[in-house]
Amino acid sequence: MNKVVLVFLSTLLFGCVAQVKTYQREGTDLSSFESWCWLEGCEVTYQGPGEYYDQKVIDEIANSIAFNMHEKGYTQGDNESDLAVNYFIIIKEDSTSVSDEYNDLITTSFYPQYERFLKGSLIIDIISREKSELLFRSTAVRYLEVHPEYDEEMIQKAVRKAMKKVPAKK
Repeated sequence: MNKVVLVFLSTLLFGCVAQVKTYQREGTDLSSFESWCWLEGCEVTYQGPGEYYDQKVIDEIANSIAFNMHEKGYTQGDNESDLAVNYFIIIKEDSTSVSDEYNDLITTSFYPQYERFLKGSLIIDIISREKSELLFRSTAVRYLEVHPEYDEEMIQKAVRKAMKKVPAKK
């Protein structure tokens, strides 16, 4: 299993999600829809960098999304469903220079010190099948730590937080 997969996915999903932003198409009453299915032929597909592929974590994210849709009153159906649901992952590597005070504590080097980190995003889309329009998007963003532990319960908690503003079916 690729260690970087666990770094991204488990930190993004297991830790507290730093920021969640949502978008809902203006004038759309999402709660008036009945059923949903995954976007690609009603099958879960991984959309993200290949080096971050981990089937166990991907399945847990998909199961958590399905559970949240069910909890909100939407029925998982087939290709004739009202809504299509998709998720994808974006990971960006970044760095920042460490302050001079910190450098003095670590080393007497004259070269600048940099701390590297990953910024991960989990994006969940809900789309109208009939019109092929994005109706709702939730983006959960987190700066990632180095060695997190895998925990199903924390994945479920993070997906629930990302989907908190999906309107419940009437």
